[in-house]
Amino acid sequence: MDILQRISEIRTAKGMSVYELAQKSGISKNTIYRWYSKNYTPTLDSLQVICEKGLEISLVEFFAIDTQLIPATPELKEIVELWMNLSDKQKQAVKQMLLSYQSN
Repeated sequence: MDILQRISEIRTAKGMSVYELAQKSGISKNTIYRWYSKNYTPTLDSLQVICEKGLEISLVEFFAIDTQLIPATPELKEIVELWMNLSDKQKQAVKQMLLSYQSN
């Protein structure tokens, strides 16, 4: 996977300029432009900052291919954390409840 190309794809899909990405992530636009001009791959720490602060996605979402990006909002994170603490039986009950709402 071309890391810089993936950053560009996600940034463009979100309608962000390099300047906006730099502002949100706290990484200078000169650093980001240097990655592209010299074809440098950002460090893992820099990539994590770009993803989480700039693109507002997780590293898992960044490396996921052919998936629809779902914004990791605080509410969604809370729901996932709650889900992880449910028993299998409770998860089945929640699934059934959600499916019943979907058909209405």
